[in-house]
Formats: sequence, C-alpha cells, structure tokens
Amino acid sequence: MDHGTDSILATELLPLLGTGKAPCLIDVSLPEDITTDPWRLPTARHVPHMEIQNWFALPTQSMPVVTICQKGLKLSHGAAATLRSIGFYARALEGGNTAWCAAHYPHLELKAAATPGSRWVLPTTRDAKACLAAWVIRRWYDPDAKLLWVPSAHAQDVATRFEAHALPETPLAQSFAAKGLICPDLMDFVASVEAIASPVTPLLGMLPNLHERDEDLAQAAMPFLDAAWLLHRQSNRQEVA
Repeated sequence: MDHGTDSILATELLPLLGTGKAPCLIDVSLPEDITTDPWRLPTARHVPHMEIQNWFALPTQSMPVVTICQKGLKLSHGAAATLRSIGFYARALEGGNTAWCAAHYPHLELKAAATPGSRWVLPTTRDAKACLAAWVIRRWYDPDAKLLWVPSAHAQDVATRFEAHALPETPLAQSFAAKGLICPDLMDFVASVEAIASPVTPLLGMLPNLHERDEDLAQAAMPFLDAAWLLHRQSNRQEVA
C-alpha cells in the first residue's frame, strides 16, 4: 500500500536516529499493546491518540514528527493526520513497532524510556567521555534532557536527591546497555570513542579550549559525534557488504 508522503519506512527513519536530523517520535500505542511489548523507539514519547491535538509539549511546527503505533495502521495514521491538520509535517511509521522490532532495530526498554525534560547527572570532567555521555542521552533517550553537571564524587548523591538519572563508574557502553538501550552497533561506536579508537576522540579533546561551560562543551560536541556516528554506520555497512 502506497501512502505517499503520509508515511515513512523504517529503513528511512533508521539513518536519522542519533543525529540532529531525527524527527520527534510520538508513540500512540494502546495500553494493551504497550503491556505486550514494553519498549519504544529511542527518544519516542508516549501520547494517547485521543490527546495528540491537545498535547502542548509538541515541538515547533518546523520540526518533522513521526507517529508510531503497534502495526502502523489506524492509530499512527490518524495521529499523523491530526497533526498535519494543525500545521505539522507528520508521517506515520510504516509497519509500526512490529516491523521495527522484526528488523532488530535500536530500541529502549520501556523501564528506561525517559520522560521529556528528564534530569541526568554527569561529571564535570570536561573530557571526551562526558561529551559522549551527553550525546547518547540527548540523541537516544531524551532530546530535551536537562544535564546537571557536578563533581564526579557527588554524582550519585545528587542524582538521588534530585530524582535524576546517573551513570555508574563503568564503561559507557555497559552503563547505557544496563539502562535499557538495545543497539549493538551503537554500543560498538560508544566503546570505540571511549577507548580513543575513533577519529572523533582527539577532536573532542580539543573542544574544552573553546568552551568553558560544560553545557556549551556538550552542545559543541554534538555535530562532531553525529558525523562520527554516521561514518561508523557507513563503514559497518561496507564491511557487511
């Protein structure tokens, strides 16, 4: 069935994940479907389909939106049509969560899915690892995440007091996998950056010379990590071919 510009294929959406070009993902699955499959696409936020028009946390109308339901049929197409009727560029994910899962694409366990504007505590180490952690959080968990930069020794206590997420003192790939992010290719990339085996790591190491605030440093690192991630994906596809 051809839905023209009203839908997007999983193969079209996948390359956008982990970059600044990723659309806002809205999951309108029914509660019973969520119970059956307790996971979501990375960064997807759940909104009941009947509340979609009145949900005021929507991004600006210039940002594309992809709606998702269990099979990519009536709920996601109805939600996308509703958003288009009020001026958004919205498309439904073809095949929905079912097709995405069948393709073994990246996903987040529901227990790890962050609410928009979630708080994450990160150490003020001003190094490549801190930049990388910020990139994973905002590109794969929550684009609107609030990053609380504190000395490493206080990170866990601050997270407890402020009901925020914190990462344990383990390699980042291991930490994020423990937080329900399922994407082996991404974990390989994260491990390579942290181990200084990626060409982007030395670049991240130079950014503190230009940025004094941790938040400014994290933002400056985003496009470098976007580009490195895309290069990593392209290299892996060539190896498989």
